[in-house]
Amino acid sequence: MVIDPRPQRLDTAREYLQFVTDAAAIAIAHCSAERRFVFVNKAYAERFGLTPDQIAGRSVAEVLGKGAYESIRPYIDRVLAGEPLQYEIDIEYSGIGRRYMHCAYTPEVDAQGRLVGWVAVVTDMTDRRELEQELAERETMLRLAQRAGGVGTFDWDLVTQVARCSSVYFEILGVDSGDGTMTTEEWQAYAHPEDRERVIKHLIGILEDSGAGGADYRVVRPDGEVRWVHYAGQVLRDRTGKPARMIGTVLDITDRKQAEESLREADRRKDEFLATLAHELRNPLAPIRNAAQILQLKGPPDPTLQWARDIIERQAQQLSRLVDDLLDVSRVNRGKVELRKERVELSAIVERALETSRPVLEDAGHRLTVTFPEEPLWLIADTTRMAQALSNLLNNAAKYTEAGGHIRLSSGRDGDRAVVEVRDDGIGIPSEMLSRIFEMFAQVDTSLERAQGGLGIGLTIARSLVEMHGGAIEAASDGSGKGSVFRIRLPLAPERDAADEVQAQEGERMPRASLRILVVDDNEDSAESLAMWLRLQGNHVRTAHDGPQALDVAQEHRPELIFLDIGMPGMNGYEVARRLRGQPETRDAMLVAMTGWGQEEDRRQSKEAGFDQHLVKPLEPKALASLLDCLAPRRE
Repeated sequence: MVIDPRPQRLDTAREYLQFVTDAAAIAIAHCSAERRFVFVNKAYAERFGLTPDQIAGRSVAEVLGKGAYESIRPYIDRVLAGEPLQYEIDIEYSGIGRRYMHCAYTPEVDAQGRLVGWVAVVTDMTDRRELEQELAERETMLRLAQRAGGVGTFDWDLVTQVARCSSVYFEILGVDSGDGTMTTEEWQAYAHPEDRERVIKHLIGILEDSGAGGADYRVVRPDGEVRWVHYAGQVLRDRTGKPARMIGTVLDITDRKQAEESLREADRRKDEFLATLAHELRNPLAPIRNAAQILQLKGPPDPTLQWARDIIERQAQQLSRLVDDLLDVSRVNRGKVELRKERVELSAIVERALETSRPVLEDAGHRLTVTFPEEPLWLIADTTRMAQALSNLLNNAAKYTEAGGHIRLSSGRDGDRAVVEVRDDGIGIPSEMLSRIFEMFAQVDTSLERAQGGLGIGLTIARSLVEMHGGAIEAASDGSGKGSVFRIRLPLAPERDAADEVQAQEGERMPRASLRILVVDDNEDSAESLAMWLRLQGNHVRTAHDGPQALDVAQEHRPELIFLDIGMPGMNGYEVARRLRGQPETRDAMLVAMTGWGQEEDRRQSKEAGFDQHLVKPLEPKALASLLDCLAPRRE
């Protein structure tokens, strides 16, 4: 008995043909010399939302539509002339839109040699073409970006030791690209002799780890010019897991290196200048103040002379403060840290600090005792930065405690402050050093410095970070060999209670004309006078006098209108505006710049920073009243 392998009974050859071709994903059609469809498979018919039986017998022009038919008519003429052909074409079909098709036409000839029709095999290439176009566009954009950014690329074959490099790469080296390849020996010849061994070791390290990395080094061009470059590479493995290639980029950083060197030199000269200037200013200030004190003690009790003495004393004191501020400029600029404050529990900060310092403590063999408070203590703090400050204290304790010593970390509450204490039984702090233990570059006992490696800057950084959070840090010790204690005090965050929040929201329900307003200006007289005027208009107003304070007050006050000075020290108004736009509490507030600068460029910068309005000082009461009237309807 013969078993029919077909899944169903097919009584005619046509049915069998239909069954076989319907299984194909490509579209197949058989057309007569009269340009009518004799047969189509399922894939062909479905392109038009029809069945094969609905297409059979109809004219090609009728099924495809007039426009589509006219676009392929020249090819039909050629196949009916006996020419087999293939072509690709964009066709606008009625109903299914523009498609990019690959067509293969085969003429059909009968037993007598007469041409009686043709067979068409049609593949829709639209998606593939779009992907190819997108890839080509991206490659073009990448090349443009590389050229615009001066970034060279390389693909280094680790087997042949030949790298294919982009034209920009050769331009960086100052040589002709040739065939676009470079051998390892040629690359070594361009590397600066003083950097060559270091970079080769770095590359070997990356290859052994089969990872990624980069380094700065110098290259020597054929004309003798020395350029700085930065390379970044990534190792690729073959199927067996062995490193096969390294791909990467090379960037000319000569200008950056020169700028860095210039900045370092300028910074050095600036520090020298400030130190000299402070010295020269303080020299005359000292006798001036001394003379004023002598006149105060020995001068006649004349009201006019007393007035003059007071002026001399006040102005000399002011000049002294200006000199101190002048010396602080360099350190403040270099130590500026952007805090990302959030509501965080103190224990989370402690845990992160322990994470960082635990390896140091364990390597020294110290015993660590940690005590957490029974109640959660919440802070408004930058978790990373505060953990860094606490970690610096733990590292300092580990450094100055003999191996196997005991370090205790405890935290608790003292009124409205959280207290964190790091106590050790190490070498202690001499009494004469306690007053300057947090100073940068403080001079310490020479023998102690040699034995323990110096105090470094960890304590200085810790103090700066704590103070930026509105806290304080102190050190205590009973003297050499008696251990030390470092204590941090930080303000606790306001407690959040559901009932209190409801009550606060009800208390904030003001009359319809009232607005919540924040005035930010480092000139306190300016800020407070404007705030008083706004309060007299029935508004709820808060003030702040610098950028960080403004951000904190804004989170709590949730102002609908913010008047913000531009020229503030430290964090200027542009930066404050950008951060206010990034906070959910003030994202939609009306932001008004108030400044002494009113040129078009100034207005453009304020707009780019996120300001809605730009007002020039002194602010006109009519303009303020108009602004309040415009904003009030937004609250209805």
